Amino acid sequence: MKLTHHGHSCIELDAGGVRVLFDPATFSSFDDVKGVDAIVVTHQHADHLDPDAIDSLRAENPDAVWFAEPQTAQLLADKGVEATATKAGETYDVAGVTLEGVGSTHAEIHPYIPRVGNVGIVVSAPGEPRVFHPGDSLEGRPENIDLLCVPLAAPWSAVKETIAFVRAVAPQHVVPIHDQIIAPAARGIFLNHVADFGRDGGVDVIDVPVGDSVELPA
Repeated sequence: MKLTHHGHSCIELDAGGVRVLFDPATFSSFDDVKGVDAIVVTHQHADHLDPDAIDSLRAENPDAVWFAEPQTAQLLADKGVEATATKAGETYDVAGVTLEGVGSTHAEIHPYIPRVGNVGIVVSAPGEPRVFHPGDSLEGRPENIDLLCVPLAAPWSAVKETIAFVRAVAPQHVVPIHDQIIAPAARGIFLNHVADFGRDGGVDVIDVPVGDSVELPA
């Protein structure tokens, strides 16, 4: 499986030739993404779905099937995009690659701010690592995850919560995402805390620069 980081929470997974794009949004750069098989949106916030980019995404990826949590699926429908509404515990097949819904609600930013839906996705395929993209929620704790795309910093999280989340999911590896809100000089502070304390003895971090791709360990 190959992972390409397009910035912030926008990643692209290539599992056995099936390409899945996650959360194309305002803090990301995905103009050159063409011909993907599926587009997944974990929730409606603009740093996970750029409404102004929907038409160009459809034009460049006309055969892609869309998946989105229910509120976002309705927003996409209003723009003429038919998306399968994802739900926790439900599985979806894309040419032999399985997408499994995890969780239902965005993490709390503040009690005064209404919470929106958020459905994370586990991607699995025969002979490939199991990858979990949680979107903006730490409530889902799927089992047997090989690689966790971990939100590194957010208005709704503290590093102690991030560490507890990584420990609960217990992946073999993590890829940091949701990091465009951090000053570059400070990013290492968050990343080092996750690396050092994400599990006893530390957790392996695969840090993928924006625009780069890596082959994920099995």
